[in-house]
Amino acid sequence: MITKKQKEVLDFIKFYQIKKGYSPSLEEIANKIKVASVSTAHHHVKKLEKEGLIHKEVNQPRAVTTKSQISSIQIPILGSIAAGQPIEALEVPAGSITVPRSDIGQGKHYALRVEGSSMIDEGIFDGDMVVIREQKGAENGQTVVAIIDDNQATLKKIYREKRGFRLQPANPSLFPIFRDAVEVRGVVVKIVRNLATEVEKESTKEKYVRRIDYSWDYQGEKTKSYTHGLHPYPAMFIPQVARRLLETYSKPGDTICDIFCGSGTALVESKVLGRNAYGIDLNPLAIFLAQTKTTPISPKILEKSYADLIKRLSNTTKKEVKKPSFKNLEFWFKDKKITELALLKNTINQISEKKVRNFFMVAFSETVRYSSNTKTGEFKLVRINKEKLEKHDPDVLNIFLKKTVANISKMKEFYKDVQKKVKTTIIYGDSSKDNDIGTGSIDCIVTSPPYGDSGTTVAYGQFSRLSAQWIDIFEEPNDASSVDGQLLGGKASKTLSHSLESKHLNDSIKKIAQRDPVRAREVLSFYLGLSECLKQAHRMLRHKKYFCLVIGNRMVKQVRIPTDFIIAELGEKIGFTCEDIIVRNIPGKRMPSKNSPTNIVGALEETMNQESIVILRKN
Repeated sequence: MITKKQKEVLDFIKFYQIKKGYSPSLEEIANKIKVASVSTAHHHVKKLEKEGLIHKEVNQPRAVTTKSQISSIQIPILGSIAAGQPIEALEVPAGSITVPRSDIGQGKHYALRVEGSSMIDEGIFDGDMVVIREQKGAENGQTVVAIIDDNQATLKKIYREKRGFRLQPANPSLFPIFRDAVEVRGVVVKIVRNLATEVEKESTKEKYVRRIDYSWDYQGEKTKSYTHGLHPYPAMFIPQVARRLLETYSKPGDTICDIFCGSGTALVESKVLGRNAYGIDLNPLAIFLAQTKTTPISPKILEKSYADLIKRLSNTTKKEVKKPSFKNLEFWFKDKKITELALLKNTINQISEKKVRNFFMVAFSETVRYSSNTKTGEFKLVRINKEKLEKHDPDVLNIFLKKTVANISKMKEFYKDVQKKVKTTIIYGDSSKDNDIGTGSIDCIVTSPPYGDSGTTVAYGQFSRLSAQWIDIFEEPNDASSVDGQLLGGKASKTLSHSLESKHLNDSIKKIAQRDPVRAREVLSFYLGLSECLKQAHRMLRHKKYFCLVIGNRMVKQVRIPTDFIIAELGEKIGFTCEDIIVRNIPGKRMPSKNSPTNIVGALEETMNQESIVILRKN
């Protein structure tokens, strides 16, 4: 028999797992059942385990399995599927496999044995078994059983194109298949590793293995909660991933660090979770946004300031307005919009309290973007075409007011849940330097580095330039144009000679250099800088603590660079152990999914539709 309180704990664990895909921490259980001590929560968990209602892995965080999850189901094996050239689709029953029911969810399922190596970057190897959920449709990027041509079956990632479908292999040495029509017979929901494959991998001395975990995708979940949605930013770290890493590898009261903090996703989550935090970035606009997002302000103060601001706007005349002066101002803004923006900026600057003024400046920053002559869906500065420009007449004040009202609502949510006693320190600095953060002072590092140099991946500086110039982040506004050159990999290496000990990096650089030596030097520069950042992370982290990096394996000159493996190799030379590499799909990250790497008109290649979460632990 279990007590009422233990039943409450069991119900909470089940609810939490359904909602988030993993188990609650003891701290969360204690908070939920309103007990002061974590040890009390632990007592209830041990009692549930003794009763056989849950199972807890020893020395593993969040490793609780409920009895309902332990139940298994037999899945029929219907034959083989090609992970390579398509083969005839034949159902040849070949027994069954048993899998945990919780691993596959609802629906009708079958299993197929994989033949070929076209999906190795998805963690699907020759000889593995894939469990398929029967369905006739699929989302872009899902791995499916696809039937093409004359009943030929293949296992590929599916993408809808303008004129049909693209079946994309997860192997950089293979080309996609294009068809006008594709029949989907199911989606991969689980991979069952073939032990022979593991033995073969051991024999090839490949140290690292990626594992796909769909629970990290957070498909369709809200990513703009709290102050995360105050202002867009390229390739934003989604809060669910940051939160899960923080909850798994740190505890309340710890000091965490995000060495590439961007606009502050991990820092906001740390503030809510009760972790002290440091954030470091070299983009001044990112620093400004992160500081504002992590500064709780009473909604009452904001609402009063908003009302006062509207009154002042109605009393300000255009004659009082001083227009900014920076290069190409008239190219990026119509004269009327310059005047309207200048008037609005002047009124915001009359707010005396800095943190309140900065809050309204964040809304102004986005108003600048939407009032400009740029394509707001682009990272790089691209002017809208002449035909659209003639009709372009954004309502500056209305854009600002709507954004401000939305931001006040988000701050209300943040202010209610934030742990106001924890400290957040945001540093404008280079993460390859020490930045006055003490040796062995950090309990956990959670970060999402750039996937490559800004010039060819995400142009953070270009995205930020107009906003930074308008809100006076730089003493000299024209300095805003130099940001991308200062970021990681911003300047090409002079030679291809280096001392980094990474086989995967060396192989990638060699292949790229054969196609384009200049691009190879640019790529090398990025990894030289990243290596220095890893060294600083090792210095500041406490022993036996975790360093979590969310990174993409980018494509350069048709060469897929395994950045996750490179980080693992470089990290182990510095003094880390790579404990895990988790692969997640990117359902809605604000970054391009394709680029044109060949300079052939119309030839596009997939860049990054997945991320790897690399878990390093300091020795």
